Amino acid sequence: MNRGELSPWPQADRAAYDTVVGVYPATPNQTACWRGVMKNITGSALNAAFRRKIEGRISDAAVMTALQTVVDRHEILRTRFRVQQDGTLAQEVFGHVSFKPAQVDLRHLPTPLREAELQKLGLAAAREPFAFTVNSSPVPLVRVMLVRMGHDLAYLHLTVHPLVMDGWSVDLFVDEFCRLADAHDAGRSLDLPPVDLHFGDYARWQADLLGGPALEQQRRYWRDKLNGLARFSIAADRPGVVRGEAAEIRSILLPHDLTDRFEALARTRNHTLASLATSTAAAAMHLITAEREIVLGTQLAGRDDPDSESIVGPLLNPVLLRLPVLEGDTFFDFADRVRDTTFEAMQHQMLPFAEVETFLADHDPADPDPSYAVSIIIQRSNISSASVSGKNFGAFRVESVPSHCAGAQRDLNLFMVGRDEGWRLSCEAATARYDTATIDALLSVWRKVIEGVIANPCAPIGDVTQLDPHERRHAAPGGPPEANALTAWINPRIEALKERIAVIQKAGDGVPIIALNSNSVLYPVARAIGTDHPFIDIQFCPSPVRIELPDRHFSDHARDAVEMIRLACPHGPYVLFGLCIFGAIALEAARILKEEGEDVPLVILNDTYRPGFRENLGLFDRSLRNWQVRWRTFHTMHRRHAAGEISFAEWLDNYRLLRGLGVTRLLARLGLIESATRRDVMQDHNRWFPEEVLRASQARFHMRPYHGRVVLFRNTAMVPGRLFPRDFGWKGYVNGGFMVSDCPGTHDTMFRPEGAAVIGKVVRRIFAEVGMGYSDRDNDKGCKT
Repeated sequence: MNRGELSPWPQADRAAYDTVVGVYPATPNQTACWRGVMKNITGSALNAAFRRKIEGRISDAAVMTALQTVVDRHEILRTRFRVQQDGTLAQEVFGHVSFKPAQVDLRHLPTPLREAELQKLGLAAAREPFAFTVNSSPVPLVRVMLVRMGHDLAYLHLTVHPLVMDGWSVDLFVDEFCRLADAHDAGRSLDLPPVDLHFGDYARWQADLLGGPALEQQRRYWRDKLNGLARFSIAADRPGVVRGEAAEIRSILLPHDLTDRFEALARTRNHTLASLATSTAAAAMHLITAEREIVLGTQLAGRDDPDSESIVGPLLNPVLLRLPVLEGDTFFDFADRVRDTTFEAMQHQMLPFAEVETFLADHDPADPDPSYAVSIIIQRSNISSASVSGKNFGAFRVESVPSHCAGAQRDLNLFMVGRDEGWRLSCEAATARYDTATIDALLSVWRKVIEGVIANPCAPIGDVTQLDPHERRHAAPGGPPEANALTAWINPRIEALKERIAVIQKAGDGVPIIALNSNSVLYPVARAIGTDHPFIDIQFCPSPVRIELPDRHFSDHARDAVEMIRLACPHGPYVLFGLCIFGAIALEAARILKEEGEDVPLVILNDTYRPGFRENLGLFDRSLRNWQVRWRTFHTMHRRHAAGEISFAEWLDNYRLLRGLGVTRLLARLGLIESATRRDVMQDHNRWFPEEVLRASQARFHMRPYHGRVVLFRNTAMVPGRLFPRDFGWKGYVNGGFMVSDCPGTHDTMFRPEGAAVIGKVVRRIFAEVGMGYSDRDNDKGCKT
């Protein structure tokens, strides 16, 4: 192409592709996006543009080879969307797509002109529409342009369509591209791990999920949540349409000392930076409009399952947040409600937003206009996982930089994005509706609220800051009636979960200890640790009798635990406690809580093997270990039977084979044992749930290393050995403080007074070392015991 040319992609030459090798259903969100495309086939408003600065050396050949390899690896990048004969939208994957990036060299221009030309090129790239027809899409739906600015400076522009990629996918794309390009120029081969899951696999899985009953509870939640929802927006300067119109991004940079204090306040008040930033933005809109309910859309990555983290494709799922402002609210009354509402939405994010929209009273499936007018995104970098932001790759370094706006999809899109120079508040607005001065005023009020909250965290929400007359404006017509904002809705599922929270020890101002599913034996432990720490048990098993449950990922069970932990204590810090497999659930729950910004200073494991340790043993070792376990169990059960702790029938029923064959029932009918002495040991202490549900889920779970303090108590009856390591396989998987302590007793008796005394002594010593206490804590915001 000619140097500096602004249209580097001739439509006919973008790609050459061969035969279709796979057909998958389109997801509901993709189908909704397709309707948006069809409403304005030639428009570019749906385009998403990303930009990376490359400092250092990278060859043209490396760029070409690396990009082609990435396209070859991921099916979604070789996918065409096509309307089928039955009217449904399908994804058709081609076996090969020839990918040709554009390469532009601006080094011939005088230095002052290069930046201006770079901006023109970037804007043209972002706003060039993809060539759709009424029945199909082009292939691929991603474009790449490399602009060389100097000997050691270039910019990589990516323009992607939301049918095939989200921000997380762009991150994966760029990371693979950089590693492959670096390897090419270094003259070495790079064997990336094979792609185990493609987006088509995810689409089929989601279709199966939506076709069954698994998401009925989420459907009920969103149907109730969106009942009576009215559209919220900030009154526009001019009426008009939004989608497809030109848009402008305005930004202000916050000084480092301000954002440092803001992040410190978030930690102090048990907020994540994202939840507190969202709260300040919503408070700003309340002050501007005087509306009693703020409605925002936000985006969740949709990648809770670790297996989905490596999928390139549009897994991102929007959610709606209804944020009422109640009479007498302080700022943090409101902020805590924002945080809790956001967390609740995260717990119900598996239902595609395209289906959630159908619960709106005025929803028209034929109308692809957005269901919310204002959106917000808080990110530490300009893309979701930030794995390549400021990262070195051999001879070059990649840095995320602001990109260009392709067009307006909503009235207002708010961003708070972290960059090297500091946190930046930005707003993308439809210029057909809003003047620049209006957007600048909105950003000014947002900053004022942040400064006001730092200065006076306990202020009433209306007194956080003072607005200038030009900063006030009425909300768009059709705002919600005040009654909607003030009406409390009681969720029967949440109320049922609360019934399964048992307070073993209520008193105490120390960090609460939350245990999973063992309350009948934990009283000695609670007393031994001391009355200065509340001790709460989560009855994690969903039923005292066997019920049919869907097959779920182990981390999903951990998220269930997090939900109940937050019902018991809405905010941290937390100490989590678990026996056997519930210890693994507790540790994964701790990871989730820490990722959500909570403090988990200690996790207490009791006879808990690391998930994967036993499963990854060789066949011989697994068999040998199983026989040793059976032998030790036999002696333990014999001693308990001899001591009169269990009946002979209970002893027999502890063995799966005998239990399955119904041996005790047969012996009872023959009169050889008393039928009254037999009870179902799998119902006793809810053993059916860990043994029949959790164990199968854990066997497929690959636990990531955990960073935090962990203590493992192991029973002294279990003699350490090669197949029974003293650390239960946790060595190398816990970073940040790990210790093992012997506890008198067996697996079933280690919480009796002798063992409880040891546990209490060790835990109290750890508490003293780290200074755990609630003396400086606002108890009104803490554990609701």
